Amino acid sequence: MINLLKRWYRRNFSAPGTVEFAAVLVAVFIVIYYFMWLFGPLIVALCLAYMLDWGVVWVQKRFHFGRKIAATAVMACFISVCVGVMVFIAPRVVKQGTDFYDALVLYSQDTMQQQSEPSDVEGSAGEALSGGALDAAVARKLYSFVETMPDPLPSMLNQQRIEDCSRTLRTSLMTSTAQILKDQLMPSVVNVLSFAVNLVIVPIFMLLMLANKETLQKRMVTYVLPADSALIHRFWPKLNAQLHSYVNGSLMHIVISGVANCLLFWAFGLQYTVLLGVAMGFSVVIPYVGAVLVGVPVLLFGVMQYGFTSVFVWFLTAWLILQLLDSYVLTPMLFSKTMNLDAFSILCAILVFGTLWGFWGVVFSIPLARFIDTVISQWPRVNDDEKQKVVAQLPKT
Repeated sequence: MINLLKRWYRRNFSAPGTVEFAAVLVAVFIVIYYFMWLFGPLIVALCLAYMLDWGVVWVQKRFHFGRKIAATAVMACFISVCVGVMVFIAPRVVKQGTDFYDALVLYSQDTMQQQSEPSDVEGSAGEALSGGALDAAVARKLYSFVETMPDPLPSMLNQQRIEDCSRTLRTSLMTSTAQILKDQLMPSVVNVLSFAVNLVIVPIFMLLMLANKETLQKRMVTYVLPADSALIHRFWPKLNAQLHSYVNGSLMHIVISGVANCLLFWAFGLQYTVLLGVAMGFSVVIPYVGAVLVGVPVLLFGVMQYGFTSVFVWFLTAWLILQLLDSYVLTPMLFSKTMNLDAFSILCAILVFGTLWGFWGVVFSIPLARFIDTVISQWPRVNDDEKQKVVAQLPKT
């Protein structure tokens, strides 16, 4: 066993700088895990500065500006966009998010009443089904199908039993969803004090990082990274290219998907158009899981608003076609093979990083998985000749 560990260590840590770099990675993980509350704004600023660095480089080449002037111009544009989002989009999302949560709470109870005035809810296209009416409609549809089946199934199930099961499922699903929004999502996204602090300090960090990129990189290489930087030069270009492609593709993916879903929901008059459209846009950041988590509320509120009518069938068909276009046309165009992680690795990354860091761990699970995959695949190992020399030096047993 000891010889096996020695072989593994010499195969993976014989190259110069590998031990130091592994120690740096472990130290960074420990700092982030235990001191995220302290370094959170700095990490957020670093991620955003990395996303905007291509803009600074483009301004430098296009207008022949210095690094500091280009960084200032890019930051001014970024802040303007953020202010526009906060003024024109954020209030509608917050308002519809509050109404959405209230509706979930109401639909989790048996006292949900029909809306007598559809105009009270923004974007409503008709009267929403009450909780009891939805249960009865589901029971009628299912029982009409059960009646066509051979005995003894029709005699074992009656419409009232199916309606009771539908009511139990509805209340449990709505209660669980409302609880998740209240206990997990809202505390992670909405924190007034931290938001106020980050609103000031994060842009300052971003501007300093973008304007002094070369100086900060030299300090990083000198004081943090191993003295032998051959390891960094080996895998960083590949990692940087993949992350850069992923970040740009993700931003375009979020915008295109969000706008397309908003337009679809608006065309059908679905309630909470902006909220659900924005949620569908951001759901693409979390493969598989995000589409399910956001798609279920979309379908539920579609059923509640339209009932089992032809309008709902047309809405469901259009929405599924949009998701298929997103999966099989838009995603391959934006990402190609730069993020070719298999489904098992993606789900494992979501599970592990979501457990470690909650909501934000799930959001950044794919870039972190890509980073780990690149580090493992590009890690310098001794070649076959060196491996034979190492094995020959081991004591015979």
